[in-house]
Amino acid sequence: MSLRRHVIIGVGAGALLLLLYAGVITLAQGTQHMLEQTAKLWYWLAILAVGFGIQAGLFSFIRQALRERRASATASVAASGGLSAGSMVACCAHHLSDILPLIGVAGLTVFLVKYQSFFITLGVLSNIVGITIMLETIQRHGLCPILARLPINMGWVKKGTMISAGLVTLIAFVVTIYT
Repeated sequence: MSLRRHVIIGVGAGALLLLLYAGVITLAQGTQHMLEQTAKLWYWLAILAVGFGIQAGLFSFIRQALRERRASATASVAASGGLSAGSMVACCAHHLSDILPLIGVAGLTVFLVKYQSFFITLGVLSNIVGITIMLETIQRHGLCPILARLPINMGWVKKGTMISAGLVTLIAFVVTIYT
């Protein structure tokens, strides 16, 4: 599989995330609301879509490279795939508030709207952690000669990213509660 195919998979995944976002909001509250929300949150949406696309492309690359080496899928690949899905869920969780009144759970709407920025922050941080997990997997297994030769230990980068993301998540949660 060529590198171009992995890039196409990544771009397609990012575009599908944006289409899912637009579809959920449009179905729940109409095109005008979707356009207003997109204009308000465009930079967050772009970061989330790009991060998700990078994860999808890297995941595709890792799976193909491991398959070519006849290696079994590692736990780190499974974990990074889980983080990809988790970042998408965290990104869109606050949009449940658009649908909940329709199914009679309006009380939960207030909670999700209040924590919207927290969920977006969690989605971005999940993307960053997922990307570093995948880069560490690529380096550890020598799947990309350029990354394997870098003097940067991606294992340490991964650990630092996870600790930093945990701290930022905690701070974002506390700030959200007290504002």
